[in-house]
Amino acid sequence: MVDRNALNLRWTFGFNRESDAGTLVDLTVDGRQAVFYSVGHTGVIFDYELRRQKLLQGHTNTITCAAASDDKKWLVTGDAGERDTMVVVWNAKSAVPVRTLFEAHPGGVISLDITPDAMYIATVGVGPNQDLSVWEWTVQRDEPMYTAAITSKDVQHCVRFKRDDHTEIITNGTARTIFWNIEDEAGLKFYSPAISTKEFITPVGHFTQSVFIPNSTQAVTATEDGDVLLWDQVLLPALHARPTDRCGVKLLRLHDEGCAISVIQVFDNFLVTAATDGHVRFYDFKFRLLAWYEDLDVGPIMSLTFTSPRTVPKDGTMLDSEVRVPNFIVASKSGKIALVNAAVFELFTKEERRGELLVQAFESPIAAITAHPSASQFYVVTQSGVLRHVDYESQAWLRTKTLDKRTPTCMCINPNGQELIVGCQDGALLILSTTDLDLIQKSAQVYEAAATEVKFSPDGMYVAMADAQNCVGIYRRERNVLESGKEVPWLYLGRYRSHHAAIVGLTFISDDDSGVIRLVSLGHDRVLVEYDLANSFAATGIVVRSAVTIEQTAVPCGLLVLPPGTQPGEDPKRTLLVSSNDEFKLKLLDVLGLTGVHDERPLPSQESHCVQTLLGPTYGAPPSNLQVLPDNGSGKRYAVYNTPEKVVGLMKLPLDGNPNTAMGLIAHPGSVRGLSVSHDGRFVLTTGGWDYGIFLWETDTGALDQMATLGGTGIEPIEALIPGGKGGD
Repeated sequence: MVDRNALNLRWTFGFNRESDAGTLVDLTVDGRQAVFYSVGHTGVIFDYELRRQKLLQGHTNTITCAAASDDKKWLVTGDAGERDTMVVVWNAKSAVPVRTLFEAHPGGVISLDITPDAMYIATVGVGPNQDLSVWEWTVQRDEPMYTAAITSKDVQHCVRFKRDDHTEIITNGTARTIFWNIEDEAGLKFYSPAISTKEFITPVGHFTQSVFIPNSTQAVTATEDGDVLLWDQVLLPALHARPTDRCGVKLLRLHDEGCAISVIQVFDNFLVTAATDGHVRFYDFKFRLLAWYEDLDVGPIMSLTFTSPRTVPKDGTMLDSEVRVPNFIVASKSGKIALVNAAVFELFTKEERRGELLVQAFESPIAAITAHPSASQFYVVTQSGVLRHVDYESQAWLRTKTLDKRTPTCMCINPNGQELIVGCQDGALLILSTTDLDLIQKSAQVYEAAATEVKFSPDGMYVAMADAQNCVGIYRRERNVLESGKEVPWLYLGRYRSHHAAIVGLTFISDDDSGVIRLVSLGHDRVLVEYDLANSFAATGIVVRSAVTIEQTAVPCGLLVLPPGTQPGEDPKRTLLVSSNDEFKLKLLDVLGLTGVHDERPLPSQESHCVQTLLGPTYGAPPSNLQVLPDNGSGKRYAVYNTPEKVVGLMKLPLDGNPNTAMGLIAHPGSVRGLSVSHDGRFVLTTGGWDYGIFLWETDTGALDQMATLGGTGIEPIEALIPGGKGGD
């Protein structure tokens, strides 16, 4: 058995800022200051004192909710997706899963809670046909202890136990709050009081979260208008109502109008609210304001958790009458997780009352990433136009620049590490310096077609861009003067519509034997196009050297240039291209065979350009992005790949069709937006874009070698693919 992984997750950047409040959980205990948050389908226990991450892997879908027991010993996480959903109970100290509830609800869970003593877990499934389930997770059974259908058409998105009585549960959607009671024989019973607009002076906004007031019959529901709705039992209940049923009795304004209360929680003797205005306020249970934090400088707050007790002043004095507000941690829509020492409430200046930044993440989905060609650094740009320069060894954010009025879509770095090119939604190209991120040149916006891929030539003399209109544009490093009189280093040669379907591959080839740089593109139209760079000029436009149909029925998905001499028996100077297709095949193409104009004849009648067709990786979907790892001097070569959804993997070269020389794993819960290899090949950076995260994977090529060895030699691995083995069924 192989006990090593070829790709090992070492660090995460970002967090799930789109998840409902509930994925930020304090895990501070004696000897450790830590907080839990999630990045895509991966949980992170971050020790912010030691700056270490423990990574909780096992979910295959985006983690949507989390909760912990009062003693911080048990952590529960839940996810949501089309298949393979789960609720996992973890030992929070060791980060080891101790219980997994598979398919707790069809489509996963949208919210969960755990009782203070960690005996029971409540889960609410995703809509529209929802259930509320209560699990006694310490008992080995697959079914919940209690479950009931949520008949309300209002999708419920929050669930909470009553802290001093686990038989009472509250859930809410945007318009309805439901009170649940656990009755031993009857199971879960509910009551959902109606809200009439005539009962209150002002309209009731959409609900966000609900919580019980301890040691009372009251509960509160927060709204998007900055109000809280107070629920309580009444002396004269409505007809057919039980004496314990609650109704809305008062609407209270706790935050400014229009500032949604995103978090409402009870901690000790405090009712705590946090809102999209970035403010956190502490009230007593009579709604009297005790403390407020309005200068945290983190942006709209989406989640809050309480950590260690308030720090005692250095002189050791603290009055018994003093309000002892706990320290807390907040996460915001701006991509920040910050620690707030409650004592800053008493400080005078705004700067002193700010939170301590623990995690700096991303304010919008990630558009592209690229690793530095000679340093342990990478660049990341978000869809909102924020470009960042990051050191992945120290996890330090080195520089940040906002690209005004631009929506980036792709990015590439010059092999010499001095220039960065960002392609944008409107078709513009931005050329920036990597040292200070200053703009060097902005390309002419000829057509408003989104850039889908940009590439530098190996010698840094050319830039090619593919766009959403199936065209390829080319720039040459040649000083020229714009109409404005400004001298710029890059000359726009032109744009050519070389495909009638989406371009899936764009790459330069360095022909060392002839000293010529070549450019090819591959599309879903099955055509591989080579461009004549030497004879392409700004005055005459781009010249196509050849266009060859490389498939009859299969659809190409990706393109890779193999290092010369990779395949056994081939000329060491011969350059081969690899095309992946939707039939999970890898086709090796001879670049020198791609000559002449477009050949309309069927492939069997054309001049030979296909060297070999092999079985490719079969993990989920065909590879759409392939990159060769840098040579580490061992004499062995490898390539990394990703599929459009979920999977990132590693392949051993030379390619031979052996299924044991490739591996794949679920790296992201949804689409894989970008992949980039570090300068030394030790690490692979991947992002899902909309999961707001970047994963740093360490490669262990020895594990792949071991897997290939254990899979057999010669034809044995191929025979194992036959149903029933060598002898068949």
